[in-house]
Amino acid sequence: MLPAMLQMPPQQATIATAVAASGVGLHSGRPARVTLRPAPENHGVVFYRMDLPEIPSVPARFENVVNTMLATTLGAGDATVATVEHLVAALAGSRLDNVRVEVHGPELPIMDGSARPWMALLETAGREQQAAAAPRVVIRKPVEVRDGARFARLLPSDTLQISATIDFSHPLIGRQSMETPLTNGEFGRELAWARTFGFEAQVEAMHDAGLGLGGSLENAVIYGEDEILNPEGLRAPDEAIRHKLLDIVGDLGLLGARLQGRLEAERPGHAITLELLKALLGAPDAYVRE
Repeated sequence: MLPAMLQMPPQQATIATAVAASGVGLHSGRPARVTLRPAPENHGVVFYRMDLPEIPSVPARFENVVNTMLATTLGAGDATVATVEHLVAALAGSRLDNVRVEVHGPELPIMDGSARPWMALLETAGREQQAAAAPRVVIRKPVEVRDGARFARLLPSDTLQISATIDFSHPLIGRQSMETPLTNGEFGRELAWARTFGFEAQVEAMHDAGLGLGGSLENAVIYGEDEILNPEGLRAPDEAIRHKLLDIVGDLGLLGARLQGRLEAERPGHAITLELLKALLGAPDAYVRE
């Protein structure tokens, strides 16, 4: 093996063949259809609204985030694509850099509420290595953002690692912590299968706000007052924190480069993770882009 400083940078990758999925949008409740297609080097992950005139494109970059209310919504011009985080997490967790995502509708299908169906779709699509080096952002100095008791920070590390803690008053969640590297398939094994979750007491208010209209026990874990409403229960006692880490991977995937560093967060959410990326890019001495 070559010494670390002499190792060749990783190559970009795309999928080998087109694949498609359909379902319902979690928040819109509308039918949603997506086709993933191979893309050339340096294309990045880009969404295309196939149902709109002129097929506008929306690059999967944090600069294009227009809403973080219970999901990550991207926008460019008048075109938006909602609830992108699970697919972007699956692409980032699979180290796929260039994919054309053709979307019919304003939102991606929620599938089963996790990234596992997206990972299965990507496995079906196969992988194609490309010649160009994959862009990387290497953390050199700590960067941190805070919002009351919440914080998120990036620290130097030899590999990509994430660590987070959540704290809910619900008796079946409470305070949960988890940390994991993301270097050798850990995303698929440890995080991809963890489902999004909500609370029965908040469902009516969400619907009144036009959110969660496509939600069901088939695509979300719902916590009742003192029980899990899903007949099959949880996939793991700490499924909630695992899903929060999944969401972090999806938001980090909007950096447009593979990250080398350690992320630590207390009570994470889409908004604070994206604020952290903005803070990072606003501190040029804190990272090196390769």
